[in-house]
Formats: sequence, structure tokens, C-alpha cells
Amino acid sequence: MSFYPESILVIGASGRTGVHLIHAIDDYNSKPIATSRPQISAFCRDPSKLDEDIKSKCTKIVQGNARNEADLKRALDESKADLVIMCIGNGDSTSKNDIRTASARALSNVLRNENKQEQSSSSYSHVKVVVISSMGAGGSQIKIGFGMGRMIEFILRNALKDHDGQEAVFLSKGMRHRTMIVRPTHLTEGESTGRVIMFGNNEKSPTTRTDRKDLADWTVKQMMDETNVHFGSPPVNITCAH
Repeated sequence: MSFYPESILVIGASGRTGVHLIHAIDDYNSKPIATSRPQISAFCRDPSKLDEDIKSKCTKIVQGNARNEADLKRALDESKADLVIMCIGNGDSTSKNDIRTASARALSNVLRNENKQEQSSSSYSHVKVVVISSMGAGGSQIKIGFGMGRMIEFILRNALKDHDGQEAVFLSKGMRHRTMIVRPTHLTEGESTGRVIMFGNNEKSPTTRTDRKDLADWTVKQMMDETNVHFGSPPVNITCAH
């Protein structure tokens, strides 16, 4: 069955990837061929970090902590989102952090109504999720030759462990069928080529970098495609052709 979202909630909206995703959704909405024009809601810890241009593209700005189930439930209710994009992270830090895993668990609990402390009449069984993960997570390998991939995986081991935990939550029972996971190679800014390549877990990555704009444009195109082919399917590895 085709799925066309009416309202999209971007969790991690003040981050670099989140900003590009909001721009990409807004650009999609402006196209005459758009099959639907979903409203955009931004969820972030500090809305003051959002510039006025981004705020103008959003129907709602929701302040909250992505680890907190009550904050996430409030954001879902206020935005009436039927699609959530998880692009939360810890910036360029390579230190230990569990923000991706913790927020994934919190959102999953809300979507499956598993909070036993707070009974809710709300149903989120229709809500789909797009997760921006990373190449090297979930058993995939960074293969770029001369042993460099293993070195990069070692440097990023803490972030990749957090991505592993995040993916495990969304690939679990009750979530897998409604989730699309995207694993880009190293994210960059200002290197957009407009050409995204998909490749398998056991394949050497054709290139080593994915521009955030290209990631956002490709992701929005896929999630708005009437086939919805990547929801409920294995994670998708992508990189940019140069």
C-alpha cells in the first residue's frame, strides 16, 4: 500500500543533517509533481539554535529531550506526525555517548505504547520512522582499501556502537516493518554532486563521502516514493559519486 506522509517530525532538527532534511522536505513540497505536501515539525533541545529560515519552513517547533518519552509523545501529538525522521547525534565527537540508542528506545516505547507508567489512548501504529545511521554500523564494514577502513572504524568505535544500538531497536519486532534505515558514508558539507550510489554490506564503497544535502535529498525522495520500498527492508548503504 502506498504511503504519503501528511506530517513529518524531524528529531534532531537543529543539527547539520536535520537542517538539510528540513530544506529537502520544503523543496519537495514546492515541486508541482509532489504527491503530498507534508507539514514539517522540528524537535530539538534548544530551538534558539534554529535560524529564522528553518523556523519559517516549520509548522511547529517542539522543544524537548529525545531521551524523554513524555517529550516525544507530546511532540507526536502536537505535530500529528505520521512519519518521524531520527537524525539525532553527538556532532563530530568520538567520545562515548548513547544519545542515539537512548532516543531510539524512548521513541520505540512511545510508538508501541509500552510506557506502563502512563496509560494512553493514543495509537501510533501508523507512524513510520526514517533513521539516519552510518556506514560501519549494524555489521556493515567500512571498506576503502589499504586497511584504512579498519582504522576509521576504530576511531569511530564509540559512535558506531551507539549507531548499533539505535539500529537494533528499530530492527526489532514491532518496529522493523515500518522503519527505513539509511547508512551514509562519511558526511560532508558543500560537496554536493546530486548523485547518490547504493551498495551492499560486503561491497567496497565506491567513494568515501556523502554530502549532507545529497543525503537529505535522496532520503526525502525515497520516503515519498509511492513504492515505499525501503520501509521494512534491510538498511541501505549510500555514498556520493564524485
